[in-house]
Amino acid sequence: MILKKKCFKRTKVIFSLLMVCLCFFSCATADFLKCPYVISEPCVKLGEIEGQQKFAGTHFSVYNDSERNIYSITVSFMVYDSDGNNPFIGSNCVVSKIPAEIGPDETKEFVVNLDPYISIAPEEPYLIDFIYLREIHYEDGKKWTDRYGMFAAREVYE
Repeated sequence: MILKKKCFKRTKVIFSLLMVCLCFFSCATADFLKCPYVISEPCVKLGEIEGQQKFAGTHFSVYNDSERNIYSITVSFMVYDSDGNNPFIGSNCVVSKIPAEIGPDETKEFVVNLDPYISIAPEEPYLIDFIYLREIHYEDGKKWTDRYGMFAAREVYE
């Protein structure tokens, strides 16, 4: 009889600790699942745009959906030709760290120059897929990361 009471008390304590842990971890998890930005539909523009690109560039904008000032971003996306193939000699995954001053609730436009990846000038715009921000660096020194592209746009954009 005493053994049953001890077992019941132990189970009760373990259950209580489990509930407390779940409450604390669920708060952190909910914060982690919130995306702190909104990225626009990217487009590839061909031709020279002074100070931005000579042959091709990916143009998009980012809205800061957080309460902190953004200092820099690292964007990642995949590039394809009109047939869905890799248009470059190397990898078609482009990763670019961009200095960016974006205040809370502000939007800023960006261009990622594709010239360093090109060996032949494209005749038609590339397609962009799986675009997302890998890192956001804030002015207060904190950093938000999305290593696996959880918030990536998974559509092919022209």
